[in-house]
Amino acid sequence: MMDLLAQAAPTDNSPFWSGANGSNALWIGILVAFLLGVGLIFLLIQAPVRARRTIVAFFTFISGGFYVLYYFWPQTIDRQKMDLPRTPLEGVSFWLEDAMPVVSQLTNILAGFLLGLGIYSLWRVHGRKVIKMQKDWIFSFVLLASSILMVVVGYMDWATKQGPDGPKLSEHANWHTINYARDFLFEGFLQQMDAAMFSIIAFFILSAAYRAFRIRSVEATVLLATALIVMLSLMGAVTNAWQGAINHINPSPDAFVQNFSLDTIRSWLTNSVQTPSIRGIDFGIGIGSLAMGLRLWLSLERTGS
Repeated sequence: MMDLLAQAAPTDNSPFWSGANGSNALWIGILVAFLLGVGLIFLLIQAPVRARRTIVAFFTFISGGFYVLYYFWPQTIDRQKMDLPRTPLEGVSFWLEDAMPVVSQLTNILAGFLLGLGIYSLWRVHGRKVIKMQKDWIFSFVLLASSILMVVVGYMDWATKQGPDGPKLSEHANWHTINYARDFLFEGFLQQMDAAMFSIIAFFILSAAYRAFRIRSVEATVLLATALIVMLSLMGAVTNAWQGAINHINPSPDAFVQNFSLDTIRSWLTNSVQTPSIRGIDFGIGIGSLAMGLRLWLSLERTGS
């Protein structure tokens, strides 16, 4: 079965998923697959709740089980294209290796449907707000108009740079008006607004740091002292003055007092305190992620009736 889904060079007898880029057959296949996917989702929504849970749990277990088997099953080493499996164990390894590209493509397709579902939800909420002219409906209108404009301009930009026959424009000097429009909307407009938004977040971080650094306990005192040392070690004028005072006591590099330079203290805090703490947190996050993944894979996570 996987041989039929294998990615092959386009030929006259090739299935639609390996058709020529931009061909009518490929577009028809994509349209049919899209309609079938929407139809299956609609049927799943109309199914009874108990049956829907069973179907979702079954496909979730099968999908997750493939990746679990792929990463835990012994993999082949230096496999050649014409090699045949010598044992059933190796046959499963060959099958998993051949199936992985196809499963990855199916995963990307499902991710595309999930993205489409999010866009539909966004349009549904803000479209209703615009139609009924509810409070702040103008912002919803700007959001919807901007999304349409970005999609149209982005696709036209792609069509001029990368069409069915391959790259067309590789030099900035050959750009057209639509390419400059996309560059202005995405890099000159959207990215600059993102930078401005993250700059505003800095003030909230500063406010949170002020509340956290107020000395009310031993832990807060240690946190304040550590943060102060790290910040001072990043200031060139302070580190030079501090290092000059230490050299005035004993300029020898092997002197014990040299251990109290700001750079040395910061390195010790980073390597001996911060890094082990972060690794401990990473271990905890990893165990929590593993537990959550197992719950989702086995459909033990209940998020509603």
